[in-house]
Amino acid sequence: MSSQNTNSMPRSKEGFLWTPQGASEGLLTRSVVPSTTSLRRSYDAIVIGAGFAGLVAARELAKASRTEVLLIEARDRIGGRTWTSQEFGEDIEMGGTWVHWSQPHTFSELARYGLDKKLKPTVASIRPDRSVHCISTQPEDLPAGFGERLEEIASEFCSIDGHTSRDLLPYPHDPLREPCLWRKYDKISVEERLNQLNLSGKEKDIFEAYIGLFGLCSLKDTSFFEVLRWYALSGHSIAGVYECTSTYKLGSGGMTSFARALLGDFRGDRLFSTQVAEIKQDGASAQVITAGGQKISASVVISTIPLNCLSDIKFSPPLSPLRTEAAKHGHQNAGYKFHFKLGDVDPMWFNTISMKSPSPYLIAFADHNGTHEASKGTYVVAGAKSGSVPDYKDAPFVVNHFKESVRNGADVQAYMIHDWVEDPYSKGAWSAWAPSAMAKYLGELQKPHGRILFASADWANGWRGFIDGALESGKSAANHAQAILDSHIANRL
Repeated sequence: MSSQNTNSMPRSKEGFLWTPQGASEGLLTRSVVPSTTSLRRSYDAIVIGAGFAGLVAARELAKASRTEVLLIEARDRIGGRTWTSQEFGEDIEMGGTWVHWSQPHTFSELARYGLDKKLKPTVASIRPDRSVHCISTQPEDLPAGFGERLEEIASEFCSIDGHTSRDLLPYPHDPLREPCLWRKYDKISVEERLNQLNLSGKEKDIFEAYIGLFGLCSLKDTSFFEVLRWYALSGHSIAGVYECTSTYKLGSGGMTSFARALLGDFRGDRLFSTQVAEIKQDGASAQVITAGGQKISASVVISTIPLNCLSDIKFSPPLSPLRTEAAKHGHQNAGYKFHFKLGDVDPMWFNTISMKSPSPYLIAFADHNGTHEASKGTYVVAGAKSGSVPDYKDAPFVVNHFKESVRNGADVQAYMIHDWVEDPYSKGAWSAWAPSAMAKYLGELQKPHGRILFASADWANGWRGFIDGALESGKSAANHAQAILDSHIANRL
């Protein structure tokens, strides 16, 4: 542990830490916050979920001086699929991490709270001392100039039937704007599109690893549109993709400092460690029923429950057949994010591993070397493929595969993980959709259901699966909810 004082810091029930001396559940984090001591039986609005969609929606609704808002969260903390642990005295991002000024909702909020001044780079993502790819067992240095070749491959991949990526998705933050040329190709998988290109075996293997990170799942289960979307949002450049999605992050408290800033602006009640079981409504009001049987009424409800968990909630009246189908279908990302602490102080390296490798890992890089003398070492972020880790608590499996395919002979002093797949309040990592899902489900998932509105990064228009998408969706739902409340007030006058 570093010299920083963490004795008074709360510990979430979530997260797992392994060291050679033993393992433990629950991690140090400033994301754990208390509930309001006294609650009302009825509110103007209830927001379910204290991730970024819920936090911004609750803040926006509570700005109205007479609007009573309740924020309900099943976890013991804020942030949803984004939270920062302070184990070893470092900011360790257990979920969402990277932000960029090309993400409009995120950057405007960062600037609002002065957090844009605390951005810092992940050096290995932009200027690694060494970049290697492992096809079998021995990592090989990427050839000089391969970045330019990756750009050529990405451009060819995202251009189809004479249409460039700009033709297919000219307005990436407004994907449903007609003529929506991309719809025709949403049914194609990444694997199918790759097989249409004339690439060498090595080129294909490396490119597969780079775009495999977009969803950490099988390329046959990932839509071509997922790659096109990331590519278009990042300025139609593969270098832009990695700059926008894995380069800049927050120092001085990490993403939890961002979540706490949003919560600090919320003027309402909050209820944590409380699972919602049912949402009922009639023509005049809505009612939220918790797993413990508590009933709370409101004029409007915003649900930020993730896509893969929607089927766990009873809705009365029931959701539309198409939304119900979308919830059962879910998204495909069942990948894992590991953090390793190595004893040696390494230069900044960046590794990719073949999708065909028996290794669970797809990508790994040296994030930093510690910010305090007591915590010196090499802190590594590693992404593992969907379904590739039978048991994240199986340290020999996790560590030995890391040494074999990522860092031969590494002195692994610890690893940490939040298992988003088995987490009952996420059931998956960030959103990555299968072929045909975007065209079929996106519009339906964004529709209101009477007095129940839905907000989540899982069905945002722009940066879906990112914090920016959560903020976009949360603000949109808050605007709609406020219109319902204003109409309700007008009808009483």
